[in-house]
This record gives sequence, C-alpha cells and structure tokens, in this order.
Amino acid sequence: MMNKFKFPVAFASLEHINFRLFWSVQLISLIGIWMQITAQGWLVYDLTSSKFLLGVINAFGGLPILFLSPFGGIIADHFNRKKLLVITQIAFSAGAFLIGILISMKLINFWSLVAVAFAGGIVNAIDSPTRMAFIVELIDIRSLGNAIALNSLGFNIARVIGPALAGYLVGAIGIEVCFYLNAMAFIPAIFGTYFLKGDFSAKVTMGKSVKEALLGGARYIRANKKVFYSLMLVATSSTFVMPFGVLMPVYARDLLKVGAQGLGTLMAFAGFGAFIGAYVLAQFSHRIDFEKFIFYSTIMLAVSLFFFAFSTIFALSCLFLIFLGLGIVVQVASINTYIQRVVPNELRGRVMSFYTLCFMGFMPIGAFQAGVVSHFIGAPLSLALGAVILFVPVFVMLFLKR
Repeated sequence: MMNKFKFPVAFASLEHINFRLFWSVQLISLIGIWMQITAQGWLVYDLTSSKFLLGVINAFGGLPILFLSPFGGIIADHFNRKKLLVITQIAFSAGAFLIGILISMKLINFWSLVAVAFAGGIVNAIDSPTRMAFIVELIDIRSLGNAIALNSLGFNIARVIGPALAGYLVGAIGIEVCFYLNAMAFIPAIFGTYFLKGDFSAKVTMGKSVKEALLGGARYIRANKKVFYSLMLVATSSTFVMPFGVLMPVYARDLLKVGAQGLGTLMAFAGFGAFIGAYVLAQFSHRIDFEKFIFYSTIMLAVSLFFFAFSTIFALSCLFLIFLGLGIVVQVASINTYIQRVVPNELRGRVMSFYTLCFMGFMPIGAFQAGVVSHFIGAPLSLALGAVILFVPVFVMLFLKR
C-alpha cells in the first residue's frame, strides 16, 4: 500500500486539500494582479508625467479601504466567506476587463482609471478581511503560521513573475494586454473558490447592531496592547515605506533611465526578496519568535529603503530592493501570524479588518504624501524621509522591551 505523499516542511499546509486548491488558483490570479499594478503605474505616468497624480490614483484606490474595511470585517464575520470571495473576484475581473476595453478603444484617461480604482477599493474593503479570516477555515490552527507564510510566498512568486511579464508585454504587444490577462486570470480563482468543499456558513449571527459588532473588535484591540502596537507599526510602514512602489515609475523612467522593461525588473527584484522572506517564514514557522522577527524586519526595512532612495546605479537599486522586499514580507507576515494566533475565531474577521485598515487603508495616505512630497523635494528625499520616520517605532519598541 502506498504511503500518503508528505509535503516538505515549508509547504506543509498544502496537505489540506482545500488550502491546496485555494492557494494554487490564487497564485494564477495574483500574477495577473501584479501585471496590472505594474502596467497601471506606467500608464498613469505615461499619460500625465506627474509624480503627484501617481500618488492620487493610489490614494483613490485605497480610500475606501481606509473608511470601509471595518464594515467589511463585520460582513466577513456574519456571512458565508466562500460566497463573498467568489463575488469579489468576479468584480475585480470585470474592472480589469473594463480598463482593457477603454485602452483598446482609445478612450482611456486618468479619471476613468481613478473611477475604476475607487470601485476596486470598495470591493477590496470586503475582500481583504474576508480572505485573511477565510484561511483558518481551510486548515487546522496549528498550521496557521505556515499557511500565512505560504500565502506570502504565493503573493511574492507572483510579484516576481507578474511585473517582469508586464514590462515585456507593454514593450512588445501593448499595455492593454496586461489588463485583459488579469481579467482572465481571475477565472480559475472564481471557479476554484466556488468548488471548495466544507461548511463555510457564517459562524456568528447578526444579533447585534452594526455599531456594537464594530465596537466588539475595537474593544478587543484596545484591551490587547501588543496587538494594538503591532497594528500601529503596520500603519507606519504602510504610510512611509509602501509608497516606494508608487514612485517606481519615476525611478525607472527619470532616475535610472531603464524604461518599462526596467520597471518590471525593479518590481521583480523586490518580489524576489519578498519570496526569500516568505520561504524562510514557511520553512521555520513552527519555531520562529514572531515578535523578534517583527523588530528585526522593521530595521531592515528602514535601512534598505534609505539606501535605495539615493541609488543611481541600476544593479545596486535591484540589490537594495531585494532586502526591502524581504523586510516587508517578514514584517507583514509576522504581524499577521501573531495577531491571528491570539484572536478568537468569532472576532477574527473584525480584528483582521483593522489589520486591513492599517496595512492597505493607510497606503492611500502614504501614496498621497509620497506624491506631494516628491513633487516638492524629489523622489529620493521623499523615500529617505520615510525611512527615517520608520526608525521612530523601532526606538519605541526598544523602550517598551526594556
């Protein structure tokens, strides 16, 4: 009789059939998403030549998350999460297809991109907390750290492949193909999610008012200081570190002069660093001290961002982006794992909605400040300032530790 196949330690969560299916189809979708992210940044800068408007479109895409993600968490706790994810993925696919059509018909303009980005942000306010809370329903709780690390691994495999493909396709075929391929990449994710087996019905009935449901998550965070400080660190990183991606077209076209294909390469190197970080977390998730990893990854983030900001050599910029991508994924995945390990299941959607708010909701603030600040003092000084500010929570963490 044949023994059941055992996955390597780093991929142990894939032994759960539901998680294996979900992870595989999401990987295809994520490659498409990263193609669109890269193509959209190039398209906006090509249409406007404005650093400020690069920040504006990212701000509009993230504003709904800032204001609506706590309500998305309530929805994630009180409705069937599988059905919610099928609906949100259909909406994302439709948005990507619409942009592709507008480009093909030569009707695309900056404000139509803003409108689609804003609508996508509304959908994301529901999708993100639902997706994070849904993972626990596909595995056992002991595999949580590995599953979150594998999600990060998949995200960053896509982050290597997607931008590189986008850079090539923009130059060889046309920018609209990136949006069409993203729309098509959601099809396996939609059907794969729909065919997951199990009881995914809501675990909490809507017995309380929306206000009370929302306050339940907020009270939990306020009562758990480590969770609160972890969320504040995520918010700081999202505001002052994540804008490096918003300004990447400026580096590719104006500072490093490497064009659309160079932009794809820069994004891919950041993804490669993140891939390394995610793999390390997945391999050693069962014996990692996530609190220490949060601290060390924050230092790595600040240092690598500072050096990247002033680099004018393409090879060195790629090297610094490896460390920057590594630091981002280790910090984000470590905080995600730490919080999900301590939060009760009936509050998971709401608490993770606050995580979404701090991680994705503060990105539009960061994108806007990066656009404004770089407009007045230039992209290098803008990113360097963000790196210096990130050292503040590092000193706070040291003080609290003592």
